[in-house]
Amino acid sequence: MIPERRKEAAVPPSIDRMVRCDRIADTYDQTFADYKLLQYDHQVLLKWFEKPGRLLDLGCGTGRTLVEFAKRGFEVTGVDLSPRMLQISRAKLQAAGISDAQLLEGNLADLPLDKLQPPYDYAVCLGATLGYVQGHANRVRAVAQAGSLLAPGGQYAFHVQNLLYNLPTLHIPFILTGLLKAAVGRGEFGDQIFWRYRGLRWVYMHAFTPRELARLVREAGLELIEIHHLNKPCGGPLEGGCCRAWRSHGFIVRCRRP
Repeated sequence: MIPERRKEAAVPPSIDRMVRCDRIADTYDQTFADYKLLQYDHQVLLKWFEKPGRLLDLGCGTGRTLVEFAKRGFEVTGVDLSPRMLQISRAKLQAAGISDAQLLEGNLADLPLDKLQPPYDYAVCLGATLGYVQGHANRVRAVAQAGSLLAPGGQYAFHVQNLLYNLPTLHIPFILTGLLKAAVGRGEFGDQIFWRYRGLRWVYMHAFTPRELARLVREAGLELIEIHHLNKPCGGPLEGGCCRAWRSHGFIVRCRRP
């Protein structure tokens, strides 16, 4: 008998603990200072977003994308679940002389729609943040909400981890944990539980396959433009060859509202 799947909260307890931990926010920039993706993803976005417009950053963190794109003439709005992250973002924007940015607290699957001011030309969700949303239905809701805030033809780009890349690595125990949970109706294939992450225990993260990403975008009512494959250091595109879906360290997904 297949167990009945319970409705899962979009924000699992481990992620709620993480976003309420000021230490995580205060050390974020230092921890990821050398992470190549945090430079490369902006290069990709600036090629896709050809002209300045209204940009919505979902999971804006400490504001790196808000500041970068505001300096380039974009009108920026940031949403994050961490109050401390938003404080840091606000301080960075003020230091950069940016006074018209909007910052709001909220989670990706339950955005503060009454406070947002659509339509937006672009939306982003970077740093694997979508993987912190628990449950396929909640992730569809998160992507659909982002899409609903876009103008027709508006683009949404998000970064995620690649489940297939993790399979042959030491992430196997985490993936097996996810499979076991899925077997009893308390999780899904792709769920990973990290025993320790930046001093916190049992942190949830969902990783994706390319097929799952295509399904996610389709069910959210958006059009998939491309899935950009990242190389191992995430500092550039994965070059050609066989088994790209397995060799890619992660993906930056580009889609748009019809």
